[in-house]
Amino acid sequence: MLKITVSNTHPGAIFVLSGRLAGPWVRELRDCWLKREFDESAPCHLDLREVTFIDEAGTTLLSQMCQRGVTIQALGCMTKAIVQNVGRTGGGNNGSGVR
Repeated sequence: MLKITVSNTHPGAIFVLSGRLAGPWVRELRDCWLKREFDESAPCHLDLREVTFIDEAGTTLLSQMCQRGVTIQALGCMTKAIVQNVGRTGGGNNGSGVR
């Protein structure tokens, strides 16, 4: 199960995830992210501090989001390691950030 809470900021959005980023929940996050009607230059932030597991599809989506400039915040050894790897391979040179 994954809970996705979206908060609009001016400008941009914050996605707070709680649970497992795996299986059908990866598609749900992708759909929520792509349906957001925010300006490409508006900041988007992904908060993974309450995520307990990320599967391969979730890692791929995080990489895609990072490449598009989404900043990611994580907590916990495994989640931080996955996110740091995504930041290195997913486009850390384009202004995206991983914390």
